[in-house]
Amino acid sequence: MDAQFYPTPPDLAARAWGKFKNREFTRVLEPSAGDGALADANPRERDYYRRNIPIDCCELDISKHPMLRAKDYDVVGVDFMQFSSGSIYSHVILNPPFANGAAHVLKAWDLVWDAEIVAIINAETVRNRCSKERQMLGNLIDQFGEVEFIADAFMVPDAERKTAVEVALVYLRKEANVAVDIVGDLLSDLNDDAETGAGLAGGYEEVHALALPNSFVENTVRAFKAAVRTMREAVFGEARAHYYATLLGDTMAVRNGDGGASKPDTSVKWVQGEIAKRYSLLKDRAWAGILRSTNVTSRLSSSAQQRVEKEFADIKKLEFTVPNIYGFLCGLVENRAAMQLEMACDVFDLITRYHSDNTVFYKGWKSNDRHRTAGMKIKTTRFVLPGHGTHSYQHGLNYESTRLLADFDKVFAMLDGKIEPEVSLVQTFSAHFADLKHGARVSSSYFDVRYYPGAGTIHFFSTNRKLVDRLNRLVGRHRQWLPPEGAKVSDAFWLSFDSAEKLDKELRTEINNAAGRSYWDHPLHNICSGDEDRKARAMEAIDDAATVVLERHGINVDFQIDAQQPEQLRLAA
Repeated sequence: MDAQFYPTPPDLAARAWGKFKNREFTRVLEPSAGDGALADANPRERDYYRRNIPIDCCELDISKHPMLRAKDYDVVGVDFMQFSSGSIYSHVILNPPFANGAAHVLKAWDLVWDAEIVAIINAETVRNRCSKERQMLGNLIDQFGEVEFIADAFMVPDAERKTAVEVALVYLRKEANVAVDIVGDLLSDLNDDAETGAGLAGGYEEVHALALPNSFVENTVRAFKAAVRTMREAVFGEARAHYYATLLGDTMAVRNGDGGASKPDTSVKWVQGEIAKRYSLLKDRAWAGILRSTNVTSRLSSSAQQRVEKEFADIKKLEFTVPNIYGFLCGLVENRAAMQLEMACDVFDLITRYHSDNTVFYKGWKSNDRHRTAGMKIKTTRFVLPGHGTHSYQHGLNYESTRLLADFDKVFAMLDGKIEPEVSLVQTFSAHFADLKHGARVSSSYFDVRYYPGAGTIHFFSTNRKLVDRLNRLVGRHRQWLPPEGAKVSDAFWLSFDSAEKLDKELRTEINNAAGRSYWDHPLHNICSGDEDRKARAMEAIDDAATVVLERHGINVDFQIDAQQPEQLRLAA
C-alpha cells in the first residue's frame, strides 16, 4: 500500500463537503481520488435534487480507475500535477498526499477560474510556513479563505488507515474577475458607425495549416490545445457580446411585439457550463482521431474495433495530453495478443455460425467442467457465406459485406505473419465485381472466390490450407477442444482430428439417425443457435455420435495426456 495513501474517513469527508458555501455544484474535481472515499461523501448521495452532480477524478493508481468509474465518477486524469483543464470546475475537493499537500492546493488554485476549494492537508503544512510553497499557501488562506484544525481525524474506528497526525481543513474561494474576463473594456475610441459587414470582417484571415513537428501525437495535442484556447476565447467573446447587446436594449421588432425578447446569459455559471460542454466535444474529437489513426487500430477487425470503442467511452474522458495518449496506445499494444485471438474467434464464428456445412466435427478434449465435448473445424476445401445478395444495378457489395471481407483479410494476414495480404478480398471484389457476378472464379492471396448474387452467397476456396488449419488450432485450443499446447497425447486423438473431413459424411448420418426427425431439436440446427444451453446439448450429442463413428473405424477414443508429461501440464489438461 502507498505510504502516502490515507483514505478519507466518512465523518471527515462529510465535514469537508460541508465547508462549501456555494451549494450549486456545476462540476466537481477530486484530484487525488484513491478509491473514491472522499467523493463518496458528496451531497448527491443524500440529496435527491443533487443527484446529477458530475464528479471528475484524477488518480495515479490506474488499477483504481475501474472502481471509480463503477461509482459513476469520470476519470479525467492520472497525475493531477500534470492536469491543465480546470476552468470548468465550480468546486475542487481533495485529500492529497500529506507530503505534497501545499503543492496540490496551489495547483488547484492555479487551475480554477471561479471555484471553491476544500483540502485536507497536514496541519503542519499550514502552521509551519518554512518554505516558499507553504508561504504562498498561507497567504492564500489569509486573503481568500479560512482553515480549521482537527486532531485525530484519522484515528476514528472507521478509518481504513490510522494515523495520529493533525489535519488542517482548508477552504479557499477564487472569484472570477467578471469585469475584466467577460465584460472587458470595449467602450473606448468610439467613432461614427460607418462599418459594413465586409468592414467588420476585414481583420479575419483564413486559418492556415499549422506548421508542427513530425510526431503525430505531439501534433494532435498541439492542435487540441489551440482549439481549446480558441474555444475559450470564443465563449468569453459571446458572453461579452451578450452583455453589451443587453445594454442597447431590445430591437424595435421586439418592442413592437413582433419577436421574442432575447435574454442572453453572461453569468460565470453559463461560461463554465458552455466551456465544459464544448471542451468535452473537443476531447471526443481528439481521442477519436487518435483511436482511428493508429496502426494498431487499422489492423483490428470490425468486432475488435467495436470492443475497443466500447471502452473508449471511458478513455475519452481523460485529459488529452501526450502522456495519457501514449499510456492508452501502450495499453492497446500490450493487449494486442488477446485482441488478435478475439479477432480469430470472430472470423471463425462468422464462418461457422450461419451454415453448418462449413464445418466438420471431431471428438474434442476436455472442457473446464471435465466433460467431453465435440470440437469444430472449418473445412479446408470450401466454405460458403450466405446473406450477401446484390441487385443487378449494383456495382459492388454493400458496406456490411465489404467490412466482413476486410475482417477476413486482416485475420488471415495475421495468421500468415503479415500486416495485410498482397491481394485482398476487398480489392478482388472491387476490381472484378462484374466478372464475379457472371460466375467467374477469381483469386485473392488466400482464397479463390465465386459469387452468386441471386442466392446472395460467396463461396471461398482456400489456396493456403495451412492458414485455415492454423485458425482451427488457434480457436480449438482457446475453447479447449484441443489439448494444451505442448502436451503429448495419444496418436489416436490427432488421427481423429485429422480424419474429421474424411469422416464428415458418415458422422452426419450418425447424427441424423440419433436425432430422428425433430428439426428444432436437431444438433446440426442447434449448433448455430444463439441459445448457449441448446448449443451445449448439441455439442454433446455430436460428441456421442463421433464416438460411435471413431470406434467403428477402430480409433480408440480414450484420449489421454502422456503420463511422462510434467505434472503441471497434466493438471492443465
